[in-house]
Amino acid sequence: MSTKILLDEYPTPEDLQAVLDNIRQFNLDMSGYGRPRSIASYLRDEDGRILGCVKGELWGQSVHIGAVWVADSHRGKGYGSDLMRELENYAASRGHLLAYVETTSFQARPFYEKLGYSVFGELAGIADGHTLFFLRKDLRAPGS
Repeated sequence: MSTKILLDEYPTPEDLQAVLDNIRQFNLDMSGYGRPRSIASYLRDEDGRILGCVKGELWGQSVHIGAVWVADSHRGKGYGSDLMRELENYAASRGHLLAYVETTSFQARPFYEKLGYSVFGELAGIADGHTLFFLRKDLRAPGS
């Protein structure tokens, strides 16, 4: 049986899903944890429109912060911090006591640091003149 390496500039969703399924099965076999579970905290107006959100993924004892966004009209009013705390508290109450996030030098590093996150790694050159920072925070379970 022969094998070959092929680069696919436009991989199909089905092919990528097959790879993810195999990785997740390996992770489950090795760690006992299945696929990450998405969670989100939202800021909505009276009509239900989304004005802000923090999206995270729970896995193992951690929560990965994958996206943080607040509409321009609502920035600088503490909503981002409130959304983060809501998500962190939920994660911690379910035993996910390590939070981590990545941010670039032109994004929100000071925001995360004000919330108690600290840099544990960086990758310079992620884009011209920019660095990618990796930050973490140990969460506390409610009542501890």
